[in-house]
Amino acid sequence: MKLKNKVAIVTGGGRGIGRGISLKLAEEGAQVVIAATTLEPANAVVAEIERLGGQAKAIQTDVSQFDSVKHMVNETLDDFGRIDILVNNAGGSARGRMSLFCDSEESTWKHVLDTNLKGVFYTCRAVINQLLQQGEGSIINIGSVAGMIGLASQVDYSAAKGGVIAFSQALAKETTPRGVRVNCVSPGPVSSDAGRNIPEKMRKNLAAQALGDATGFGHFAEPADIANLVAFLASEEAKFISGQNYPVCGVMNLGMTEQLGG
Repeated sequence: MKLKNKVAIVTGGGRGIGRGISLKLAEEGAQVVIAATTLEPANAVVAEIERLGGQAKAIQTDVSQFDSVKHMVNETLDDFGRIDILVNNAGGSARGRMSLFCDSEESTWKHVLDTNLKGVFYTCRAVINQLLQQGEGSIINIGSVAGMIGLASQVDYSAAKGGVIAFSQALAKETTPRGVRVNCVSPGPVSSDAGRNIPEKMRKNLAAQALGDATGFGHFAEPADIANLVAFLASEEAKFISGQNYPVCGVMNLGMTEQLGG
């Protein structure tokens, strides 16, 4: 188990990609703190981990509120004594209010930016001195292919996730010389609760973009596809990797949707 005796925090760890990451880190031996706005699904993941012989705890956390984040981090340190891994997964687009920018509203931008970008600032700020004091640690921020190529009707989300990618690179330059690695994983469409809630027409468009006929995928990623990479980046196997962004989107980030050959 590559993460044995490590303590990991996963924000938004009760559903979808976050659930997959929480289960994978626990499978690799980590003790997992699941920080989530709603405790019921987070407690369900804790129960799954415990049935498999692992150790986990759910802490109700609103990543858009710094006091809530600081409370979660302090409780983690009280219970486990250290933090080795932070996975910033909490976020999402304003699906019910998604629109062209010319029709958008400030309240929507605020929600999207607070959850996706400010939340990453808050969690990283709350744990960074602990990691630096330890002289080791790994932060993995979950970006999005939207932050790399921009998606129409998701200008706010694309901006927030682009900020997460740039933030990860800049923070890595500060912390890597002191033993703390920072990386970013940027999924494309994923078969999670959020992915299934995308309107059908948009799902078809995204599937076409994610297809990458040269590779023959033709389907969304699974949460495990993201979780496997996160677990690798959190481990000593990735000890010389920092400041990088890894798209997990087929070839969606390359804009390749043409069929090759006849």
